[in-house]
Amino acid sequence: MHGSHLPLRKWFLAAYLVATHSNGMSALQLQPKLGVGYKTAWLLLHKLRRAMVDPDRTPLEGFVEIDETSVPFRRRSDPPDGGQGRSPIGKMFLAGAVEVAGGIYPRRCRLERIANIDRAHLHSFVMKNTTVGTVIVTDGNTAYRRLPGRTHDEINLSAEDAPAAHIALPWIHRVFSNFKRWASGTYHGVREKHVDIYCNEFVFRWNRRRHFQTNIDTMLGLGHKIGPVTWRGIVGDTRKWKYEHFGQIVSMLKPERYVEAFYYMHDHQVDFFDALDAIRRKDPKKVYSRKRAIRSLLPGRRPGEARNTQRYRHPPKLPDDFPTEFLLIPLRSKITGSRPRKSAELGRNATGIEGGEIVHSWS
Repeated sequence: MHGSHLPLRKWFLAAYLVATHSNGMSALQLQPKLGVGYKTAWLLLHKLRRAMVDPDRTPLEGFVEIDETSVPFRRRSDPPDGGQGRSPIGKMFLAGAVEVAGGIYPRRCRLERIANIDRAHLHSFVMKNTTVGTVIVTDGNTAYRRLPGRTHDEINLSAEDAPAAHIALPWIHRVFSNFKRWASGTYHGVREKHVDIYCNEFVFRWNRRRHFQTNIDTMLGLGHKIGPVTWRGIVGDTRKWKYEHFGQIVSMLKPERYVEAFYYMHDHQVDFFDALDAIRRKDPKKVYSRKRAIRSLLPGRRPGEARNTQRYRHPPKLPDDFPTEFLLIPLRSKITGSRPRKSAELGRNATGIEGGEIVHSWS
């Protein structure tokens, strides 16, 4: 929050909404709630997601279910059908672990993207997220074998009498199922570049699904612990992407703008994209005027209704000599809008006593 252009009220409101919402919020949902632009809401969400991971969190222990899955994503360079089996074409690989208390109740979980489903990456995930002496329960994947310092319990799901995968390893499959449904429902799919951040957000919500009252305190405390996060630290080096797509960017420029940037680059000895930014800053700012409403806020008049017809009539005020013994609501209520008056003004109060203050039975 240090040096932020947003008011602190918007920061705390965003932190409360993101921390207490069970399904999470996209930038498009957060934008109207805060009254900010989409880019601001997106950056605010990614900064809050960085505060969902404790850098000093303890690894899992005891009885842990571990498995891997694939999450599809679509790029223009991928084939429509994607790669089959363990092919990395058109998909991302995730490794997950769930700590099960007493072999029945799920506790904490971990999710992490891995480059490939092989022994090196799976062993690295297990060693980083579990303690020594942990009982690891996996399927028949041979890449999990010979884990140092861990007890490996392998379930061969290919056997004839073997149970289904979601029965043998129920909680890790529940985690994968919830993550895929959450990613496709809330965010309409996750991108390859920020998939780790979304995995950490899901883990944050899963581990605190039973006590939402501590989420906001945890998020603010971790945000103070990890320090500030910049825009460049989130989006990465965009200059490298621009040079990789130089021809595509130049094709979208007007010819006169390209010539102007070319001469500006040689005259001032700057980069081509810096020249484009400098020229863009010199352009006159366009002022957008507020447009009039296309239709009236009030409903249209009925056929044959005169222009001077009064369409909305307020209820009449109560007269001063109205008998209050028949009044079923207090005079101080918001319905009547009247102030308490002396009984001498009304003639007789609700209790039938002449003179003095009005004393109602409901007060």
